[in-house]
Amino acid sequence: MVLTHVHVRARSTGRELDFPILQTITVGDGRITEVRPFYWDTAAIAAACTNYHSADDRLPRS
Repeated sequence: MVLTHVHVRARSTGRELDFPILQTITVGDGRITEVRPFYWDTAAIAAACTNYHSADDRLPRS
């Protein structure tokens, strides 16, 4: 398991986010076979990548 703090910018909107991310990494025969990310706030990530103002705002802003 890996706990990381990331700072990202959504390509689609230019919005920036700072958040922790936890990843489980599976290794088999000396190679990574799976990486499974777990995000703290998926609603905030979805809102940053779309025209939605927030996760509670269901209509795109004009």
